Amino acid sequence: MEDFVILMTTEMFKIGEASFPLWALLVVGIGLIAIIAICGGCATASYNKKMKAQQEAQPAEASAEEESIAVNEDADKAAEEEAARKAAEEEAARKAAEEEAARKAAEEEAARKAAEEEAARKAAEEEAARKAAEEEAARKAAEEEAARKAAEEEAAKKAAEEEAARKAAEEEAARKAAEEEAARKAAEEEAARKAAEEEAARKAAEEEAARKATEEEAARKVAEEEAARKAAEEEAAKKAAEEEAAAAVVAPAPKKSTTRKPANAAKKSAPAEQPVAEEKAAAPVEEEKAEASVAEENKEENTVKEKKSTTKKPASAAKKAEEKQTAKKAEEKKPAAKAAKPAAEKKAPAEKKAAAKPAPQKVEEAPAPAEKNNIILLTDEPAKPAGGRYVIIMDESNSIKPYKFQLKANNGQVLYESEGYKVKPKKASINAFKKAVEQGTIAIDKEKNGTYRYKLYKADSNNTLLGVGESYSTKARAESSAESVKAFAASANFIEDLTITD
Repeated sequence: MEDFVILMTTEMFKIGEASFPLWALLVVGIGLIAIIAICGGCATASYNKKMKAQQEAQPAEASAEEESIAVNEDADKAAEEEAARKAAEEEAARKAAEEEAARKAAEEEAARKAAEEEAARKAAEEEAARKAAEEEAARKAAEEEAARKAAEEEAAKKAAEEEAARKAAEEEAARKAAEEEAARKAAEEEAARKAAEEEAARKAAEEEAARKATEEEAARKVAEEEAARKAAEEEAAKKAAEEEAAAAVVAPAPKKSTTRKPANAAKKSAPAEQPVAEEKAAAPVEEEKAEASVAEENKEENTVKEKKSTTKKPASAAKKAEEKQTAKKAEEKKPAAKAAKPAAEKKAPAEKKAAAKPAPQKVEEAPAPAEKNNIILLTDEPAKPAGGRYVIIMDESNSIKPYKFQLKANNGQVLYESEGYKVKPKKASINAFKKAVEQGTIAIDKEKNGTYRYKLYKADSNNTLLGVGESYSTKARAESSAESVKAFAASANFIEDLTITD
């Protein structure tokens, strides 16, 4: 409010000794606006009255002209009187405004002086308050400076303690990190050692299983050959007994020999008698009695054999007994050396004789694939012991190159998968891969996450990458997987096309 009063009483301009503040100018302006409004209203009323008079004067033109002249004169007189009146009113208003402006100017001057005195008083009070505030601020600043220094000293002490604690924590963390690193390395070495032991145990188990399988197969073949030999001997003995019985009916039975021969010796003596039988086939008829005697003796031996079939001797004892019985029997059969052997032994089938002899053991080979429409042989040679096969598959997600070939182990595990082909891979492509694997090199790379992968490179000037294996936790397992790829790639000798359905 004080600012408004000061603004209104501010002197705008001065004419002589008379000064005109802002409020006086506002009063004069308002007065002029009021005068202009009054003059405009009077002029409008006069114009409206004139127009009305013109409209009323239209019915009588002659009298109207006279009346209009009179009216115009009256109007002019009235306008002059009105203008004089307005001028007098304006003069009176101007004088009143000047008097009011002078009064207000006096009041404003008094108010200004009072305001100046009040401002001076307030300025003095403010100066006193400012000095007191400055003194208070200086005191507070001194206190704050003291508090700041104390805080800085406390902060420096705490920072030193925190730095010492931080260094101790860093040393402790470094010690723990070193211990953890040592433990991790020890764990990795232990894991590698265990993996190596497991791999060695697995290989030993596989070798033991292969050895046992070989031994079982050999034992099975020996058992089959022994069973076939026994069956042939029993069949020959049965036929010999039948013929001896038939011969006993024709010729009188000679005195039976009291000599008892073991069953095993009787079994082993049959092969030794075959040359004698061939000589007996050309002997004269007079020696048929000796033949009957031998047949009766063989029959008796077969009877003893059946009674003692459950008794088994060790191999060395059986062999010695067999040699003794063979020598003894040869001495007993010298008088009948040229006698004919029973016809049954002459007519024994050749395959039974072959069955009685032990067959040579064959080298076991990898099984050949069954003949199907989707099997393609790579070579005519049999597969190597590792085995495996190549498989052609179709990747439906790749419409441009949908065909791939895979290398699989005997248990069906996928060891390698090729890139895509537009058409089915041919024998030439797979043989080229086999050759590249055989001549290529294998490198074991360690990944960022600590795992290992094998990478198979082609032996060319560009060192072309043929394939990348899966991730393994140890380097030994990655190397073992790479060696499996090389072994099965070389041994697999046929392709199975899984895109062909029978």
